[in-house]
Amino acid sequence: MKYVKCHECGGDVEIWSDEDSGFCLDCNAEWAKPDKDVSCLDYCEYAEACREIIEAKKPVC
Repeated sequence: MKYVKCHECGGDVEIWSDEDSGFCLDCNAEWAKPDKDVSCLDYCEYAEACREIIEAKKPVC
């Protein structure tokens, strides 16, 4: 589960990785993932930090 910013009011939208959309906890506006095939790494504000973590955990061959 993660939170993204609402496009209507700037509040928090709770979205789970297996969901295509979520609703703002403040104004109840619906937020939808940009594309069903898109990873959270493509739109999350913390994507760069996650990329670094993922890269650091890759085994060295």
